[in-house]
Amino acid sequence: MENLNSLMKKKRMRESLYVCVLLSMVLLLTWTYFSNPFDKKNYNFNNFEAVSEALAIGPFVAERSGVSPLDEGYGLGYYHENTGDTTSYWTDTLSLYRGETAYLSNEDFLDGYGLRGDLLAFSANLYTDTYYIPGNYFLFSDGSKAVITKVERKDNICYTTVNAGMKLDREKNGSLSEIKLFDASGKELPKGIFSEYPSQIGLQGRAFRILARVFPYESAVTWFHLLTAAAMAVVAVVILFLLNRKFGIGMAVVWGAVFLLSPWIVQFARNLYWVEFTWFLPMAFGLLCSVYADNKKIVGISCIGVFLSVFLKSACGYEYITTVMMGTILFLMADAGIALLIDKKEFPEIFKRILLVGIAALLGFLAAVCIHAYIRADGDIWRGLCSIYEKNVLERTWGGNPEDFPESERASLEASALTVLKLYFHFDTSLIMGISGKLFGGLCILSVLALFCGIWKDKIRGKKDKSTLYMFFLLFSAFLTSVSWFVLGKAHSYIHTHMNFVMWYFGFIQLLIYIPLRMLWIRLKGYILRKKRKR
Repeated sequence: MENLNSLMKKKRMRESLYVCVLLSMVLLLTWTYFSNPFDKKNYNFNNFEAVSEALAIGPFVAERSGVSPLDEGYGLGYYHENTGDTTSYWTDTLSLYRGETAYLSNEDFLDGYGLRGDLLAFSANLYTDTYYIPGNYFLFSDGSKAVITKVERKDNICYTTVNAGMKLDREKNGSLSEIKLFDASGKELPKGIFSEYPSQIGLQGRAFRILARVFPYESAVTWFHLLTAAAMAVVAVVILFLLNRKFGIGMAVVWGAVFLLSPWIVQFARNLYWVEFTWFLPMAFGLLCSVYADNKKIVGISCIGVFLSVFLKSACGYEYITTVMMGTILFLMADAGIALLIDKKEFPEIFKRILLVGIAALLGFLAAVCIHAYIRADGDIWRGLCSIYEKNVLERTWGGNPEDFPESERASLEASALTVLKLYFHFDTSLIMGISGKLFGGLCILSVLALFCGIWKDKIRGKKDKSTLYMFFLLFSAFLTSVSWFVLGKAHSYIHTHMNFVMWYFGFIQLLIYIPLRMLWIRLKGYILRKKRKR
């Protein structure tokens, strides 16, 4: 009885220690994704994809300013109003949130007022494009009026010539942020304008808009960064837990190092537009199905999870969707490959699981597309689907006529898949902190050679060890998973080389690091065993 109690106590201690390790990993990854404490060469971290993130911030900035986005419409969009931010056409949303509305000051302007007294400088954005037209007039905080006579837009600046009957300046007329705008008939015009982003449902924008009503407005974005970083950390640790169950601690450690030290994964993790955890959540459910393949209940839960997580990802954007969906069957494809060659009796069941998970992923994607189509065409799903295909699919994938799109996008439509693929074999960053991106090609060759050598040696020795062969199938599956977006989303990948290298991190980079280390470890163990036998 005492022995049984002692064993139970040790088991509880091991379980408690295991839980503590997992929680510590969640905290470490959350900290890393939130503040990037380790990789100081990751210079883009603080402002990474700020233009995209502004889409998720825009809805609650608009609501705060009294310009409410449509509840029945899209969840993402930019909010524009009178501001001095001239960084770009879109970032004024961020400057409005931060309260950074400083106006142009140089040799000709002071706080947006032209020194000659009849010229004002604002941000060139959708609001000023729409309402700053000749005939409309400004009402300044001191009560004076100025009629717009001429508008010229250049370098993201809206130069507005006015007739006020006096020389205007900040000291006398007040800050330009305090002016009101009226049309020629004297009707006050809106303070701002919200521009919906129609390329997706924008579920993340809706979520953050609701949460912004709960969190302090001034620190809302910081809290949302923390939440999205924590969500990505939790998903990553779930994947590590499952990898440990399926492959052992070695594979889990390598994937963990990549999750922690990849500049690409870390950059995307907290971004409010990209919500990176939605990319890897479907993979977690697919891996769950592979790990517990003999448990029909868990397989069923996995399929439901894949459906919901792919729907969630699609509702937050279709970018990378082919890679995300293939990530759900990444490990199942390797299972099928090894079964087909070694244990054919298992193959039908594995193929059935691939089919179930694949159908669940496809249904999740189609559900999001149909809701998007419903919004796009005011309830006419078929017309909405046609619009999505013509305006989004053809623009970002294959089949679009270059003449039908802006000149800036024509090269991406004309480029071949091979041309696009070549772009992604040349890393300008490190693979992970401490491993240069220049080693990418060499690691590809080394991993493939190591696997072929291992398979060949096993065959010569008559070994039935299928682990090396399994790694080959897994590496091949990971390669297909990563390149699927480079090929099927070639137009998007041709343009977005500043982002899409992250596709390699759906298992392929991890395996390029793990396979050589694994083969080295096998050789080292063999050497140690031979040494012991000689003694």
